[in-house]
Amino acid sequence: MTTIGTPVTAPPPPRWATLIRNNASILLIYGLILLVAGTAAIMAPNFRTPTNLVNILRQSIILGLIAIGQSMVIMTGGIDMSMAMVARIVALTVATLFLAGGSDPALIVPLVVVGLIVGAAFGLLNGLLITRTHASPFIITFGIASILRGVNLAISTTPIRGIPEEYLLVYDAKIGIVPINVLVMGLLWYLVWLFSTRARTGRALFAVGGSERVARLSAINVDRTLVIAYVFSAVCAAIAGLFILSRTGVGDPGTAEGMDFQSVVAVALGGISMYGGKGSLIGTLGGVLLIAMLSNVFNLLQVDIYYQQLLLGLVVLIAVAAYKSPRSA
Repeated sequence: MTTIGTPVTAPPPPRWATLIRNNASILLIYGLILLVAGTAAIMAPNFRTPTNLVNILRQSIILGLIAIGQSMVIMTGGIDMSMAMVARIVALTVATLFLAGGSDPALIVPLVVVGLIVGAAFGLLNGLLITRTHASPFIITFGIASILRGVNLAISTTPIRGIPEEYLLVYDAKIGIVPINVLVMGLLWYLVWLFSTRARTGRALFAVGGSERVARLSAINVDRTLVIAYVFSAVCAAIAGLFILSRTGVGDPGTAEGMDFQSVVAVALGGISMYGGKGSLIGTLGGVLLIAMLSNVFNLLQVDIYYQQLLLGLVVLIAVAAYKSPRSA
């Protein structure tokens, strides 16, 4: 018999209900992937062929690389709008050096290292400017992107050829019908997920995004964490630029156009809060796969590129609006 005045404790919610609530955004994005895949399989029979499905995975690599870096930055409450330009300048720089070196295969490893160093340098510049000036990350990275756009045009306004045939194997190598780069990309997603969830620095990204003040009180070096995030972001962009070079075989002055915007869409779709401190790379992976799948389906159905861009714009607006700013809470 319950004594009058004794509070009654409500039973805890079922474990499955808690699991669904905590992972609602991830379940939603992968549900959308299944819905789009099922619809596409009916509307475009070529969609469900093994060759096309492998192509979707391979076509998602460039966006995936940039989205991984963008995720790390957005987790801290920032944004990196210079990633596409970093990828482009790395591709053009390496292509120019290959051409100057007579397309010598012996230059492949040194020039890959040079490309990564160039990317890391611009990430370091972004991070230092943001932490020293305390200006908006959007303004800083957009300004760097504008400068890099001019530098890219100064390097070349026409495609640069002279890439060694051996370098192109990075894109073409396969195990059976599965490209090796797809397997490597899957391993990279797993390693970065482990970093973001298990490593101290990875967890610090979420803490800084949640509240810089609380992070400082928790003995987290906020400035160092932010610099690491932007360096990591730029290195991911550099790897994307190197991969684009292996796919196209030329240093294209128009490469990676719009990829930074698409990466923001993928991150928002995946449930990482645009205000920082919340989300998971598993969701970002879902966002990347959904965008790659939609692009593939649109191409199979011959949908005009303008309508594709319109859809992406609407998607990012809806995704951003789904999160409530902590300041308005």
